Amino acid sequence: MFSRLESEIQGLSASDYQIIYAVLAAALLFLLYYAYGTFRRYRFMDATATSKIRSAAQGHVELKGLGEFLPEDTITSPFSGRRCIWYHCTIDKKQRRGKRTTWTNISDECSSHLFRLVDETGDCIIDPDDAYVVPETDLTWYGSGIDRRSHPPNTRGLISLGLGLGSYRFRERLIRPATEVYALGWFRTVHSNPSDEFVSKQVEDLVRQWKLQPGRYLRDFDFDRNGKIQKGEWKAIRGAARGQVLAELGKRKQQHHVMSRPADRRQPFILSARPEEALVGGKKIRAYAAVSGAFAIFSALVIMYSIRPLLPV
Repeated sequence: MFSRLESEIQGLSASDYQIIYAVLAAALLFLLYYAYGTFRRYRFMDATATSKIRSAAQGHVELKGLGEFLPEDTITSPFSGRRCIWYHCTIDKKQRRGKRTTWTNISDECSSHLFRLVDETGDCIIDPDDAYVVPETDLTWYGSGIDRRSHPPNTRGLISLGLGLGSYRFRERLIRPATEVYALGWFRTVHSNPSDEFVSKQVEDLVRQWKLQPGRYLRDFDFDRNGKIQKGEWKAIRGAARGQVLAELGKRKQQHHVMSRPADRRQPFILSARPEEALVGGKKIRAYAAVSGAFAIFSALVIMYSIRPLLPV
């Protein structure tokens, strides 16, 4: 068997041999890069402890909870119209070039809507832009026209497995409300401060209320006791009203927790409708498969080089 392989390699032209060798070397480098990235992600996920939203530290954290809409908000898939908190919908068109058939993407819509992640301690706003998303449902179907995009299969029948019955291929990936979501990303707390315009309006409203009952609210500001509020005294009244308004707003001061893409692109940003254990397990399998493939290609390159070096020795 080895002698036959040797004769096949020796029988290749110099250019064909160099091309095959270069392709295998490129595949080896790609698999090593893929394995490194996958190992790094799953080790990062495995080593990061799950935090509760209320007590989560600022920075890169891992959260788990139910995905929900923001108050008074609803997101629907542009294909099926189903309610969801995230979607990714694509359309590919079949192209025939001689005997070859290829699929060309003609539409790609990915949700950038904010949604909430809720656990027993609070909620966090999720900004899904640039996230690696593992959806809850992933359906593919085919049709003869664009109008078929609103008719996904009810179940994963043969049509969803890729028979290609039609000139258009539709794919809809969703995460629906009340789904358990795993999130790994950059967590920060944002404090909402009222604008100067809002504060001024609240002050004017409060002063107007005080004017309706001057004996109760304005008597202490009549510093010269002449029964009239002078210009300087009105300044003191507005100052007192502003202090009261700011004190009330301080009590009601809101804070919002937000998770988004880390500034350092080397840190992962993952949103998954699959459990963490399944996600980590799948990444381990892919990483080990990539390492095995890289080892097999490396062995093939060594054998090829031993039979026929690229450069004359």
